[in-house]
Amino acid sequence: MKNVLLLSLLSLFFLQTNSQSAYKAKFVIPASYATDIMNNDGILALGDQQGEGAGKMSAAVFKAQDYCRAELKDFEFDARFIVVSADVYFSGANFRGVETGAITSSSFKPIKKLQERCTSGSFVFFDNIKVIGPDKKLRTIESVSYKLY
Repeated sequence: MKNVLLLSLLSLFFLQTNSQSAYKAKFVIPASYATDIMNNDGILALGDQQGEGAGKMSAAVFKAQDYCRAELKDFEFDARFIVVSADVYFSGANFRGVETGAITSSSFKPIKKLQERCTSGSFVFFDNIKVIGPDKKLRTIESVSYKLY
């Protein structure tokens, strides 16, 4: 009887420990057009940068995207995060200085005109990304940036 009780207490502790990692969501764009830059999960991940600095993405792929999402990296259970808002900054090629836009959901419709101006050499920076997690709490996740090629 003691073994059964101990085992169930350990599993509760294990689940609680893993639930804390649920708050490490990343911001992603589904890769409906890109196969050359998909990660192992079949998604184009804005937050999945290798090494330091900006991630890289094809300008054509970025311009073709209509929405984004936030998800957990390396998490086996279905935990949904809803993108509430983000500030988006555009600079580099085809932009005079830094131009700003904002999204108020997972849709890129509010920034579509700026998105269409992106070319090779443009930089896109998503900042102040707010999401609602499975626990219904609003939280801000890490910023992500891209250099378009």
